Amino acid sequence: MQKTEHMNNIEAFRDLQRQKQDYFAHHRRGEVWFADRRDIWKDFPAPKPGVWPGFEMHYRNPAWLRKPERIRFPWDEAGPSSTRQAAMEADQRLAQTMAVAEFKSVKVLGWGGLGVASLYEAVGKNNEKLKVVCKCDIYPHYPCISREIKCHLMTAGAKHVIQQLVLQGEGGVSAANIAKLGDMARQTADGVNINEPAEDRRKRRRRWGEDEDFEMIEAEPIGEFEELDLNEIREDMKQDARKALDANQRVLFLQFMERGRLDDHLCRAAMHKRPFPSLVLWQIFDCLFRGVIGLAYPEAFMPWDVDPSQVQIAEVTETARGLKPLAPYDERPTLVHFDIDPLNVLVDKFDEHEHNLAPLVKIADLGLVKVFNGKNTAFEYWRIRDNGKPQLYTPEQFSEEWDYLNGNPKTINSEVAGNYNWWTNLYQISIIMWQLVSLCFPEQPPRVEKIKITHQDGTESTEWGFGGFILDDKRFGHIDRDLRELINQCMLYTPSKRPTMEQMETILEKKIKRQGVDPNDAEAVEAQKYCQWLFKMAPPPKSAEPKDYKLPEGLRGWTVGSVNNKGKGLLETPEEAQRRRELNRAARTRRMNPGRILANKFSIVRETRGIWRDYFQMD
Repeated sequence: MQKTEHMNNIEAFRDLQRQKQDYFAHHRRGEVWFADRRDIWKDFPAPKPGVWPGFEMHYRNPAWLRKPERIRFPWDEAGPSSTRQAAMEADQRLAQTMAVAEFKSVKVLGWGGLGVASLYEAVGKNNEKLKVVCKCDIYPHYPCISREIKCHLMTAGAKHVIQQLVLQGEGGVSAANIAKLGDMARQTADGVNINEPAEDRRKRRRRWGEDEDFEMIEAEPIGEFEELDLNEIREDMKQDARKALDANQRVLFLQFMERGRLDDHLCRAAMHKRPFPSLVLWQIFDCLFRGVIGLAYPEAFMPWDVDPSQVQIAEVTETARGLKPLAPYDERPTLVHFDIDPLNVLVDKFDEHEHNLAPLVKIADLGLVKVFNGKNTAFEYWRIRDNGKPQLYTPEQFSEEWDYLNGNPKTINSEVAGNYNWWTNLYQISIIMWQLVSLCFPEQPPRVEKIKITHQDGTESTEWGFGGFILDDKRFGHIDRDLRELINQCMLYTPSKRPTMEQMETILEKKIKRQGVDPNDAEAVEAQKYCQWLFKMAPPPKSAEPKDYKLPEGLRGWTVGSVNNKGKGLLETPEEAQRRRELNRAARTRRMNPGRILANKFSIVRETRGIWRDYFQMD
């Protein structure tokens, strides 16, 4: 039996192991799990004795196996019905605050269990229409947006990851107006631990007699402006409001992606029985993989001398060339998304360069992202096993190997169970590609099988993996076999068997056409017509320039804050190290609700302490 790390409450940890053991046993069989099964799993051995018997014991009951279900319909609503009412109420509160900054509500785009996203319009620079997506917490006393804000600060500049917008930049706020609010700068990427669970504000009571500007004010719902006369808003107030919204940890402003979710386009293709052409699939695969690189190397694609919380970062196409490869349980930080599916992939515009055939595609919704940096505890590893949607679970989450582990997968150096890294995101984008090829829902339960893999050097091997349905079925013969084999290779059970970043970049660059659409190339012309039909706009007519994938000068690259001292000497100069330390020195200031800030500053909201006294005394 392996030795586990020291724990204060070993019994609670064993209970967690038994619960996850029972839950994922049901998942592997495709059965529904009920939370009231404690009487059954409380006596399970944790961990199981011996070693994992291997794949031969997997799915030995043929009754568990079901054919993939074809996609026949789109989602009826933009979120779960259980939180619809709360999401609409949160959106109404938000609209009142946004009106102060002269943003007009357009529509609700979608919501989940904890957050709601809405589209707003305003006048931006040069009197152009500015569209932003605003995401806020549904429940005022259950904050989760602050974790997502941190992730966006870490991925600033990564072109294929949805980017945070800085309103003060779009609104043209002057330095004088910024100075009016004092030292309210949002913490930079190193200032918040997003793995630390947020405190449940509902359980806190305010102690009377304390400072009236106590931190607890941030629990106030965003948008208490019922008594505000919008006709009296001055220009400096609008600018200060945008500055305050940027600094607030309960709202997040994101790019508006014109063509919505990839899921809508996938459903449309399936309903019309028009499969994606190979050239379009390669282009989408390339975008998704670039997004995986952006998540794998946080802070690598932003300049050294810019704070992403206050300045809009220019976007660059992600590449891993020149960056040090990630190793299992690496001490350098990397982000694992856990929720990459067609609902969380957004589609934007065509351009004249990289996205001249198919439009730009970005990975979105960083709400479930976890940082792995070699310091994660056993409780963290086990607690997030069921992070994300069940149909998106990776082998690193559902492997039966977990049942035989005694503690932290990192300490044990497990090969599959808990071996989270960039290859976990690679597995999930491959599920998306599998869906785009098959026009089917993901396999439930996932069926492990032996798959023949052709490697880059021409050799072949047989490995355990998933998604073999698309490999030999005649219905998919029109799809490039190289693409289908690459998808299957990315869905192998063991992470070390999946392709490396270098291999992925090499293959994708060979397959992607960057020179525009040749009118004499029938396949390219057909693919262009397909994109025009599916995405509702013709690609640009000009030919694209060749793309040279090199990181621009001045980016942080691999010199991020968590590199060990020995590695820093190899990666950065003393001058770069000094700039990094200055940039990452987060301002640890108290955060207040923007409504309260403006109320104090302009005296336009009636005193509400009596109301809040009754509120905070509630359980």
